[in-house]
Amino acid sequence: MNNPFSPTSGAGSAPELIPTGTLSYAIITVQSVKQSNNTGGTYYNVALTLLDGPYEGRKIFEMLADINDTRNNEVWRGMAVKAITRIFEVAGIFKPSDPKSYDAFIGRPTSDVMNFIDGKRCAIRVKVEKSKDPAYADKNKVGEWLSSNPASGGYRDFQKLIGGQQAIDTARSNAFAPQAPAQPSAPTFGSGPGWIKNPSSNAPF
Repeated sequence: MNNPFSPTSGAGSAPELIPTGTLSYAIITVQSVKQSNNTGGTYYNVALTLLDGPYEGRKIFEMLADINDTRNNEVWRGMAVKAITRIFEVAGIFKPSDPKSYDAFIGRPTSDVMNFIDGKRCAIRVKVEKSKDPAYADKNKVGEWLSSNPASGGYRDFQKLIGGQQAIDTARSNAFAPQAPAQPSAPTFGSGPGWIKNPSSNAPF
Protein backbone atom coordinates (compact mmCIF):
# COMPACT_ATOMS: atom_id res chain seq x y z
CA MET A 1 0.00 0.00 0.00
CA ASN A 2 1.38 3.42 -0.93
CA ASN A 3 2.01 5.80 1.95
CA PRO A 4 0.02 9.02 1.36
CA PHE A 5 1.96 10.89 4.08
CA SER A 6 5.22 12.79 3.71
CA PRO A 7 6.90 15.91 5.12
CA THR A 8 5.47 17.87 2.18
CA SER A 9 1.88 16.65 2.56
CA GLY A 10 -0.45 19.62 2.05
CA ALA A 11 2.41 22.03 1.45
CA GLY A 12 1.52 24.92 -0.79
CA SER A 13 3.74 26.47 -3.39
CA ALA A 14 4.90 30.06 -3.06
CA PRO A 15 2.81 32.52 -5.10
CA GLU A 16 4.27 33.59 -8.40
CA LEU A 17 6.24 36.81 -8.09
CA ILE A 18 4.79 40.03 -9.48
CA PRO A 19 6.72 40.82 -12.67
CA THR A 20 9.39 43.52 -12.63
CA GLY A 21 8.04 46.77 -14.04
CA THR A 22 4.45 46.31 -12.81
CA LEU A 23 2.88 49.68 -11.98
CA SER A 24 0.27 49.93 -9.27
CA TYR A 25 -1.33 52.05 -6.62
CA ALA A 26 -0.91 50.63 -3.13
CA ILE A 27 -2.02 51.33 0.42
CA ILE A 28 0.93 51.67 2.77
CA THR A 29 0.59 50.29 6.30
CA VAL A 30 3.18 50.81 9.02
CA GLN A 31 3.49 47.48 10.79
CA SER A 32 6.17 47.94 13.44
CA VAL A 33 9.15 49.95 14.59
CA LYS A 34 12.42 48.09 15.15
CA GLN A 35 16.07 48.61 16.06
CA SER A 36 18.88 47.29 13.86
CA ASN A 37 20.85 44.46 15.45
CA ASN A 38 24.04 45.85 13.94
CA THR A 39 23.79 49.59 14.59
CA GLY A 40 20.84 50.05 16.95
CA GLY A 41 19.31 52.43 14.43
CA THR A 42 15.53 52.72 14.29
CA TYR A 43 13.61 51.61 11.22
CA TYR A 44 9.99 50.96 10.29
CA ASN A 45 8.54 47.83 8.69
CA VAL A 46 5.85 48.76 6.17
CA ALA A 47 3.53 46.71 3.96
CA LEU A 48 2.18 47.87 0.61
CA THR A 49 -1.11 46.30 -0.48
CA LEU A 50 -1.59 46.57 -4.26
CA LEU A 51 -4.91 48.02 -5.37
CA ASP A 52 -4.98 47.41 -9.10
CA GLY A 53 -5.01 44.78 -11.80
CA PRO A 54 -4.35 41.05 -11.57
CA TYR A 55 -2.16 41.48 -8.47
CA GLU A 56 -4.75 43.34 -6.43
CA GLY A 57 -4.44 42.40 -2.77
CA ARG A 58 -0.85 41.19 -3.03
CA LYS A 59 1.58 42.64 -0.51
CA ILE A 60 5.13 43.94 -0.78
CA PHE A 61 7.19 44.49 2.34
CA GLU A 62 9.75 47.24 2.81
CA MET A 63 11.82 48.89 5.54
CA LEU A 64 12.12 52.65 5.90
CA ALA A 65 14.96 54.05 7.98
CA ASP A 66 14.28 56.57 10.72
CA ILE A 67 15.38 59.70 8.86
CA ASN A 68 16.44 61.44 12.09
CA ASP A 69 18.46 58.57 13.58
CA THR A 70 22.14 59.13 12.73
CA ARG A 71 22.91 55.54 13.68
CA ASN A 72 21.38 54.71 10.29
CA ASN A 73 23.83 55.44 7.48
CA GLU A 74 23.32 58.51 5.33
CA VAL A 75 22.49 56.56 2.17
CA TRP A 76 19.67 54.60 3.83
CA ARG A 77 18.23 57.71 5.44
CA GLY A 78 18.35 59.45 2.06
CA MET A 79 16.42 56.57 0.48
CA ALA A 80 13.75 56.91 3.19
CA VAL A 81 13.50 60.68 2.63
CA LYS A 82 12.98 60.06 -1.09
CA ALA A 83 10.30 57.40 -0.46
CA ILE A 84 8.42 59.56 2.06
CA THR A 85 8.53 62.56 -0.28
CA ARG A 86 7.10 60.56 -3.19
CA ILE A 87 4.38 59.06 -0.96
CA PHE A 88 3.26 62.48 0.27
CA GLU A 89 3.31 63.91 -3.28
CA VAL A 90 0.93 61.21 -4.50
CA ALA A 91 -1.25 61.71 -1.41
CA GLY A 92 -1.50 65.44 -2.13
CA ILE A 93 0.22 66.54 1.08
CA PHE A 94 3.35 67.77 -0.68
CA LYS A 95 2.58 69.82 -3.79
CA PRO A 96 5.35 70.57 -6.34
CA SER A 97 3.48 73.77 -7.23
CA ASP A 98 3.63 74.88 -3.57
CA PRO A 99 7.16 74.49 -2.16
CA LYS A 100 5.94 75.62 1.28
CA SER A 101 3.88 72.44 1.54
CA TYR A 102 7.16 70.53 1.95
CA ASP A 103 7.70 72.31 5.28
CA ALA A 104 4.82 70.42 6.92
CA PHE A 105 7.03 68.19 9.06
CA ILE A 106 9.87 70.52 9.97
CA GLY A 107 10.84 69.86 13.58
CA ARG A 108 8.62 66.78 13.90
CA PRO A 109 10.00 63.39 15.01
CA THR A 110 9.98 60.58 12.46
CA SER A 111 7.26 58.85 14.47
CA ASP A 112 4.87 61.67 13.52
CA VAL A 113 5.84 61.34 9.86
CA MET A 114 5.24 57.58 9.89
CA ASN A 115 1.97 57.95 11.78
CA PHE A 116 0.78 60.33 9.04
CA ILE A 117 1.94 57.96 6.27
CA ASP A 118 0.01 55.01 7.70
CA GLY A 119 -2.99 54.24 5.48
CA LYS A 120 -2.02 56.59 2.66
CA ARG A 121 -2.27 55.62 -1.01
CA CYS A 122 1.02 55.64 -2.89
CA ALA A 123 2.16 54.57 -6.35
CA ILE A 124 4.99 52.16 -7.09
CA ARG A 125 6.87 50.28 -9.77
CA VAL A 126 7.55 46.72 -8.63
CA LYS A 127 10.84 44.88 -9.01
CA VAL A 128 12.05 41.34 -8.30
CA GLU A 129 14.97 41.24 -5.88
CA LYS A 130 17.20 38.24 -6.41
CA SER A 131 18.25 36.44 -3.25
CA LYS A 132 21.99 36.20 -2.61
CA ASP A 133 21.42 33.22 -0.34
CA PRO A 134 20.18 30.00 -2.02
CA ALA A 135 18.29 29.18 1.18
CA TYR A 136 15.94 32.11 0.55
CA ALA A 137 13.59 32.76 -2.34
CA ASP A 138 13.56 35.84 -4.56
CA LYS A 139 11.05 38.46 -3.46
CA ASN A 140 9.19 41.50 -4.68
CA LYS A 141 10.33 44.96 -3.58
CA VAL A 142 9.64 48.55 -4.56
CA GLY A 143 11.73 49.37 -7.61
CA GLU A 144 10.63 53.03 -7.72
CA TRP A 145 8.26 55.22 -5.73
CA LEU A 146 6.19 56.99 -8.38
CA SER A 147 5.15 60.62 -8.12
CA SER A 148 3.14 63.44 -9.64
CA ASN A 149 6.26 65.61 -9.36
CA PRO A 150 7.72 66.19 -12.86
CA ALA A 151 11.19 66.51 -11.30
CA SER A 152 11.08 63.00 -9.83
CA GLY A 153 12.47 59.83 -11.37
CA GLY A 154 9.05 58.16 -11.11
CA TYR A 155 7.07 60.84 -12.95
CA ARG A 156 6.99 59.12 -16.35
CA ASP A 157 5.74 55.84 -14.90
CA PHE A 158 3.20 57.75 -12.81
CA GLN A 159 1.78 59.19 -16.03
CA LYS A 160 1.52 55.66 -17.44
CA LEU A 161 -0.28 54.54 -14.29
CA ILE A 162 -2.77 57.39 -14.54
CA GLY A 163 -3.55 56.31 -18.10
CA GLY A 164 -4.24 52.77 -16.92
CA GLN A 165 -6.48 54.05 -14.16
CA GLN A 166 -8.84 55.64 -16.67
CA ALA A 167 -10.16 52.20 -17.52
CA ILE A 168 -11.09 51.46 -13.89
CA ASP A 169 -14.64 51.90 -12.73
CA THR A 170 -15.30 55.52 -11.64
CA ALA A 171 -16.80 54.61 -8.30
CA ARG A 172 -13.79 52.48 -7.41
CA SER A 173 -11.43 55.26 -8.43
CA ASN A 174 -13.30 57.70 -6.20
CA ALA A 175 -13.12 55.28 -3.29
CA PHE A 176 -9.33 55.35 -3.46
CA ALA A 177 -8.93 59.04 -4.28
CA PRO A 178 -6.05 60.64 -2.34
CA GLN A 179 -7.18 62.65 0.66
CA ALA A 180 -5.29 65.93 1.04
CA PRO A 181 -5.61 67.77 4.34
CA ALA A 182 -7.28 71.16 4.32
CA GLN A 183 -3.95 72.79 5.20
CA PRO A 184 -1.19 70.52 3.88
CA SER A 185 1.53 72.65 5.49
CA ALA A 186 0.15 71.99 8.98
CA PRO A 187 -0.90 68.35 9.49
CA THR A 188 -2.67 67.42 12.70
CA PHE A 189 -0.55 65.19 14.91
CA GLY A 190 -1.99 62.84 17.50
CA SER A 191 -0.36 60.66 20.11
CA GLY A 192 0.10 57.87 17.54
CA PRO A 193 -0.67 54.17 17.62
CA GLY A 194 0.92 51.78 20.09
CA TRP A 195 3.59 50.51 17.72
CA ILE A 196 5.11 53.99 17.40
CA LYS A 197 7.74 55.16 19.84
CA ASN A 198 9.53 58.46 19.54
CA PRO A 199 13.12 58.28 18.30
CA SER A 200 15.75 59.92 20.48
CA SER A 201 16.44 62.61 17.88
CA ASN A 202 13.79 65.19 17.00
CA ALA A 203 15.88 66.94 14.36
CA PRO A 204 14.00 67.98 11.22
CA PHE A 205 14.72 66.14 7.99
